[in-house]
Amino acid sequence: MLPNPLPQSDAYANTLRALGTGVQVHTIGDQGRCLIQTRHFPIIGPVNLISRGPVGLSPSGSADYLHALDMPGPLVINTSSLDIPVIGKLMLAKPKSVALLSLSDPCCMRANLHQNWRNALKKAEHSGLRVTNTAYHPDQHAWLIAANAAQQKTQHYRNWPTRLLNTFASENTGHARVITALDHKTPIAGMLILCHRPWATYHMGVTTDAGRRSNAHNLSLWQAMLWLAKRGYDTLDLGLLTGPDRLDRFKLRTGATRQQLGGTWLRLPRPFWRQFPSIHAPSGQKA
Repeated sequence: MLPNPLPQSDAYANTLRALGTGVQVHTIGDQGRCLIQTRHFPIIGPVNLISRGPVGLSPSGSADYLHALDMPGPLVINTSSLDIPVIGKLMLAKPKSVALLSLSDPCCMRANLHQNWRNALKKAEHSGLRVTNTAYHPDQHAWLIAANAAQQKTQHYRNWPTRLLNTFASENTGHARVITALDHKTPIAGMLILCHRPWATYHMGVTTDAGRRSNAHNLSLWQAMLWLAKRGYDTLDLGLLTGPDRLDRFKLRTGATRQQLGGTWLRLPRPFWRQFPSIHAPSGQKA
């Protein structure tokens, strides 16, 4: 099956269309595809975005597709690999890495856990915690959204606007899953996973002091892994790796592998190409 990062998925396309964003999904040959978002701005006009695409192509095939792509207005490209040459050499953001976890049978996944992660899981499994997996609902899970909003302020990061999350959930029924760890009836940790077959994406997670002490996140994520694998999902995208911190260790010790993305680049409309020496075609091609 094709790689299916969230920004290239049909589930995400459904969400964007419902919010009024222009979406094109190109089929490229037998294996490739690319989702392109288009937003219109006053004075500037259309601005296009390819995020973590195209997928299903070799680096040279991706480069050929991007070179032939002629879009009105600027094109921002966040490539899925460092190996994809980009026509526009105006970098907007340096390459980042994500953690991708392969989902398989429970014995194999458990064997791939780092020993410390597995020990924390064993402790959580004997703690008496109960884990639930339910479809996200804005009212029922307002506590999770509020806790994440507070966490964003203290940890200085930004997640999706709530409107985007709510639209994803309404347009893709049952595909936004909330995994909650409960001590008796009290939630002590929660995470939200977005499903877009054959991949799923870890979208947000919050915990309490009690949750940290009992390793509730280990148990919650493990239960999510089992649930997804049983239903045929093959990859869980655990999101960005930002540095040598505790969260990165938590992600990678699940057995996930690091995949480096290709950075974010700006490509101006085709008439501008010849005016900027730094904007060039792939090797062997003329702009």
